Amino acid sequence: MNEAQFDCFRQQDQFVHEEAAPQLQRMEHSAQFMDLVAACAQFVATAGRIVPNLRGEHYDDAERDPIGRGLSRVRAAADWSENAAMRGEVDLDEQLEKLLKGAGE
Repeated sequence: MNEAQFDCFRQQDQFVHEEAAPQLQRMEHSAQFMDLVAACAQFVATAGRIVPNLRGEHYDDAERDPIGRGLSRVRAAADWSENAAMRGEVDLDEQLEKLLKGAGE
């Protein structure tokens, strides 16, 4: 009797997982889409808040270098994100990985 109940439960569980899988995948896809859109919007909003205040500011080499490295990392991450979103290419090559980690400094 218990074995029959267990088999019935296992079949129901399998059915629920098979039925729910496409919906779960769509939800995960939607969450990833929203995260990527939000990350882009946040960067643009932050830059829009900071950059106008840079007018008349003069930075020396010691200040410009980390800004330049940071912007190179942003460009690399943006290119990587674009390749993932537009072409489905998510491979992270060694140079990009170093750049994103800041090891290329």
